[in-house]
Amino acid sequence: MTAAPASLRSSRVTIGSSTTPLRHMPQLDGLRAVAAGMVLCYHFWGPGHQYVHLGGIGVRVFFVLSGFLITGILLQSRVRLDHGQTAAGIALRRFYIRRVLRIFPLYYLALAIAWYGKVPGAREGMAWHATYLSNVHFFLVNAVHHGQWGGRVGHFWSLAVEEQFYLVWPWVILFARRRWLPGIALGMAALGPVFRFIVFSTTGNDITSVLLLGCIDSLALGAYLAMTMLPEFKSHPLVRPIGTTVLWCGLLLFGAYQAAEQTGGFWVFRTVSFDLAVALAGVWLVARAAEGMSGLAGRALESAPLRYLGTISYGVYQSFPFLVFYSAASIAFAAVSWHLFEGPINRLKARFEYR
Repeated sequence: MTAAPASLRSSRVTIGSSTTPLRHMPQLDGLRAVAAGMVLCYHFWGPGHQYVHLGGIGVRVFFVLSGFLITGILLQSRVRLDHGQTAAGIALRRFYIRRVLRIFPLYYLALAIAWYGKVPGAREGMAWHATYLSNVHFFLVNAVHHGQWGGRVGHFWSLAVEEQFYLVWPWVILFARRRWLPGIALGMAALGPVFRFIVFSTTGNDITSVLLLGCIDSLALGAYLAMTMLPEFKSHPLVRPIGTTVLWCGLLLFGAYQAAEQTGGFWVFRTVSFDLAVALAGVWLVARAAEGMSGLAGRALESAPLRYLGTISYGVYQSFPFLVFYSAASIAFAAVSWHLFEGPINRLKARFEYR
């Protein structure tokens, strides 16, 4: 990869500080669109499933992005809290209000549509979906009826994981000792594979990764990346930049996973390795996009159409189970949803700025 343009080189070290807002990283919008596209391809063009699990890759990249961005926001609140510039209650309240405005309206609208339209899998688990426990519900269903979980609302598991993470992680960032945070993030990244190994080995349930602790390595590596880019952690002994070694570890592990996948065996290894492999490669990719890639990749991620699709990707993700005719239908639905429904609600977040 060539050097970043001069306009981006000055921001390579930091994503913000206690005195500046989290800067906008346009290439992350494009990367979000690419991840959403992978999920669409997985659901709409099934023949590719036997070669590469694009949907699983896309969701894990989403998790890395979420861990990175949410942790960056929370760490800035933590710095202001440590300097007496805000109170813990105010920081928590603003965080949760902004998350509710961003996530709840469209999610519960999608649930209402699923209920009214009798979408397969919606009514049977409505109480679980309404309380963001879809992933637990699917895990339990799969334990009894192997492979028969989810239906058209199977994607709700990842939304449940995100919401569960949002409920817990702010308390860790705001109240744990700051010097412990990098160690906590790395420990969580190690916990994910261990949890998958133990639970799959003891239960045989092959969707262990739909549980929060089953995919926590993706979120935790994104969180760790945020710490590497904030100047407040520059001198911490556990904080190191995400370099190409991380990428190669991820690619080699993914290659081993793919080889095992083609044999049809090695179930424990496959269950343990997939999330970690994608998360390692994904955190490198997010780091490069956050800094600003140059060349063709950077220009593609910064293109207006791709960034726009990234902006409305939440609507795409909500709509595709109901509009399975063509990807364009989901994108059109998401665009209308963003401009007429999500956008006006999201503008209310300006009343609850973190600063």
